[in-house]
Amino acid sequence: MLDRTPSRELREDLWVFPMDYPIKLIGLAGEPLRVAVTDILVKHFPEFDPESLSVQPSKTGKYHSLTAQLRFDELEQVHQLYADLAACPLIKTAL
Repeated sequence: MLDRTPSRELREDLWVFPMDYPIKLIGLAGEPLRVAVTDILVKHFPEFDPESLSVQPSKTGKYHSLTAQLRFDELEQVHQLYADLAACPLIKTAL
């Protein structure tokens, strides 16, 4: 079973805010994944442009890797975003 609990052991003492951070999400290929990811990102970053979301299919086409460049202003934003991403059943991995 996949552990969907966000890790708090991120060496938070090394992070400097504000910071730009690329986030990569992996899930089954399809429009539902893109819509779910976009909804979560816009919830946390209202200025996020869904057109900037990069989508890369896997070799077999079964999975998609979605990448977004985000600007975090504080650590709590990171934790809140990863909690929502972990709660989404369409997202298999969040890096």
